[in-house]
Amino acid sequence: VSTVVQLTENFRLNRDLGEFIQTIYTKSFVPQKQHTRRLADILENVGDIYDENDPIVKDAHDILVDLSSAMARRKQLRFEQPRFRNGARGSETSTVLTQLPRLISLALVRLRVTMQRPEAVGYETHVRGEAHFAAALVRFIRRAAPQERIFVATPHRIQRHAVREALRSSVDELSEALGGLQLEGDDGAALGVGDNVTVDTIERLQGSEASFVICLFSSTYPIGSSTGSLDFLLERRRLNVAISRTRALCILVSSNEVLRPPVSVLTNPQSAKGFAFLKAYEDRAWTTNVTIDLDGL
Repeated sequence: VSTVVQLTENFRLNRDLGEFIQTIYTKSFVPQKQHTRRLADILENVGDIYDENDPIVKDAHDILVDLSSAMARRKQLRFEQPRFRNGARGSETSTVLTQLPRLISLALVRLRVTMQRPEAVGYETHVRGEAHFAAALVRFIRRAAPQERIFVATPHRIQRHAVREALRSSVDELSEALGGLQLEGDDGAALGVGDNVTVDTIERLQGSEASFVICLFSSTYPIGSSTGSLDFLLERRRLNVAISRTRALCILVSSNEVLRPPVSVLTNPQSAKGFAFLKAYEDRAWTTNVTIDLDGL
């Protein structure tokens, strides 16, 4: 007879992340790591927008700056506050709490893609836009925190390839900014930027960790088509592995097709569990919207 024992001490997740991850466990975690209060200062220093003519780049820049403002309790207009926060619903009323930096480790970006011909939006074009946005986030975070590890966690290999290509397209600028760039091919385990950035599938990232994790769980799934893609994205184990790689900040990129799936998808018990986990993330995350015009790529 085998016995499974859940360890309650967690040395990777801070309190904010631990409270979310424990929603699928029977016992509460006792976080052994404190949230760094430097996070707001780090994100505030992402620098100027490096491509004023690219609205996707501007969105990535402004998202990180506004997250910094939310952490520092400064005014920002982009993010919606979580519906569920630190074990209780409602706003923070304590005078002491409102004077301290906010503990923000979970961010959700609801991604929407558009084209002049909507019927032309397919999976590959959607992935290209998603990758362009993820690469912009990586470049700004690298500029602000060159010593911190960054993961881009992808459910599919095609997403991994697209993000790597989007980063390769900026190799000259990154090399100049960071003093060197090392890129591995698709046969390698990862793409490294100064050995601190890894772009790979979730399965290959299992067991490792990074300060910043960008999880790509968006989809162009149309209602009425096969549910296989959504069943894959809504697998709770995959979502848990991706999000729990984080030590400081997780940015989950998703879409309404995943966040609001048709009822037919939820008849699958495993997908229903994954959706409940994703909904728990949404309830606890600072949320914003991004629209990508694929005609401009």
